Amino acid sequence: MKPSRLLLLVFFLFALFPLQANAQDRSVTVRQRDADMTINSDGSVNVVETWVVDFQGGPFRFAFRAIPFNRVSSLVFQGVSENGQPYTRADTEEPNTFSVESGSGERTITWYFSPTTDAVRTFQLRYTLSDALRIYDGGDQFWWKFIEADRGYPIHQSVVTVHLPGNFPTDQILAETYTDGSASGGAQIIDGGTVQFTGGPFPPDTEWEIRVQFPHGVVTQSVQPWQRAEDLADAQAEIDAIAAEQFNFYSTVTTWLLLIGGSLSLLLLWYLGGRDRATALPAEFIAEPPQDPPGSGNVLTPALAGTLIDEEANVRDILATLVDWARRGIITITALPAGAKTSDLNDDYVYERIGADAPPLQHQYERELMLKLFRGETSRNIGYIREKFTASRDEMFDALYAELVRLGYFKTRPDHVRAAFYRFGWVLLALLCPAAFLFQIFIGIAYTSGLAFSWSALAPWVVLFILCLALMHLARYMPRKTPQGSQAAARWNAFRRYLERIDKYTNVADAQEQFEKYLPYAVAFGIDKKWVEQFARVDTPAPRWYIPLPSMGIPATRSTRTSGGGRRADPFPSTSSSAGNRETLAGGQARAGGQAQTPVLPTLNDAAGASFNSLNSISAGFFSMLNTTAESFVKSNPSFSPSRGSSRSGSGGRSSWSGGGGGGFRSSGGGGSRGGGGGRSGFG
Repeated sequence: MKPSRLLLLVFFLFALFPLQANAQDRSVTVRQRDADMTINSDGSVNVVETWVVDFQGGPFRFAFRAIPFNRVSSLVFQGVSENGQPYTRADTEEPNTFSVESGSGERTITWYFSPTTDAVRTFQLRYTLSDALRIYDGGDQFWWKFIEADRGYPIHQSVVTVHLPGNFPTDQILAETYTDGSASGGAQIIDGGTVQFTGGPFPPDTEWEIRVQFPHGVVTQSVQPWQRAEDLADAQAEIDAIAAEQFNFYSTVTTWLLLIGGSLSLLLLWYLGGRDRATALPAEFIAEPPQDPPGSGNVLTPALAGTLIDEEANVRDILATLVDWARRGIITITALPAGAKTSDLNDDYVYERIGADAPPLQHQYERELMLKLFRGETSRNIGYIREKFTASRDEMFDALYAELVRLGYFKTRPDHVRAAFYRFGWVLLALLCPAAFLFQIFIGIAYTSGLAFSWSALAPWVVLFILCLALMHLARYMPRKTPQGSQAAARWNAFRRYLERIDKYTNVADAQEQFEKYLPYAVAFGIDKKWVEQFARVDTPAPRWYIPLPSMGIPATRSTRTSGGGRRADPFPSTSSSAGNRETLAGGQARAGGQAQTPVLPTLNDAAGASFNSLNSISAGFFSMLNTTAESFVKSNPSFSPSRGSSRSGSGGRSSWSGGGGGGFRSSGGGGSRGGGGGRSGFG
């Protein structure tokens, strides 16, 4: 390329660049959009709009204004002028021409002017509206959305002057403006025939509507079909609003009555049907298991006492029974070493029956537990309990409840009472669901569709649902003890207080013999951890019936004695495969230089001193056994877990607006909905 041509190209590009930049960086601000409107006696309205437009950047070549004619019978654009010079109607898009198009329920006028950059120009639009008034006996009204929402430029100010079709007393004229549907003021009655509206500034997408009312009978326009349809809808909306207000009042009253009355009814139901008889005791605590009747020598077992207190048979009663059996010399509990059954030291334990010389079982629930647990065998481990026993607990629980009824502590089994109330609550919930749904449909038909599934219609049903759930929760508190049962429970609670706070009532070091004796009750009452902690501080001997692992830091011995003084049988059969385990477990008989060592009885402090990091710990093995056993018993049915909630721990005289849109009228859709006008506008 020749140098001269290259220089020419560079010069052309530099000359074109600022033009492109200006074309991209441009905007429009309408400093003023005013109007002069005259309402004629036939109901038509002549409108002259004046636009003062500030063009920044450019160039701009045209502008347009689109107005819907949904609330007028006709809309006719007369033309556009600029500084008194009229534009010519033509479809050539030449400067100083305008064109009018109709479609999609609106009429659009577009006017073209000479390319404009960084200049202020003033335009006037003229058009006539026919049948644009609302006709009411109380006063005819003119509504008009003068500033439309569909625009992308701001308008600083707007002044609209409306000339009425007559001269009226000023106290019979009403005027108001609405910005995005909310009354915004700015209306001034100049005299009996002139009203002026002032507003602004108006950011993009903001709508502004004017409204004026004057006495009826001056204009000859008849009521238009669009007005009849809207007035009918407004009348229905007013009826619906009144009905909704009445319904909301009754619904609120009903909701509070149900909430207060239902709560009091549930409280009364518990007070009359579930509350136990209050019993006063002569002492705060009882230092030994109470006898019933006093002096008879009859004492409840730990499982029966625990079920009596919290009215629920659960896995703690099973654990308490196992510990009680071990204390009474009926079974032994042995931790299995690694490799015997599982690879986890704390995962498996053996429960073994002593033999024919074991004390007899006095209660049916004990016989059920023994039968279901051992099934004719002499030993069971945790793996068997996990797999086989979980489906057999109901028989033991049934026997526990039946025993308490037989002893006269309950008239009806507590689990049956809870189940009855729980089922009743479920039945009510099942009936409420379709009833509430049908009621919502009925409300929508009988009152108004807006009320169906509204909060006011749903509120009473929500309260009923809550009351049903409360009834189901109350079911656990509805079992009621007999007077004899209430007195017995009060005495057992006093004994429980003694176990829980033994350090307050006695010297723990002097009461070491009570530890193993009352441990099953502590397990049944859910205070075993605290019970153990109290005695661990005073070097209380560990339970003799539990054989731990030496690897847990506790010297174990096979030559433990039963509570009856007899020697307990070796829980492992005499086979070569288990000989090594017996050698290891018999820590008291471990070889040292070929000589048998005298077994040393471990203390509770030895067992618990280094392993109080779990919830219930007498040692890493002992309370791991309790926890593992409990988890195994509830493995297939968590509802029997003691954590289920059975824890044993305790206008100034002026005329008013006519028609449907009163002074409190708020139009829908973010703007006034009762007037014509609005539409779209823009520049290009």
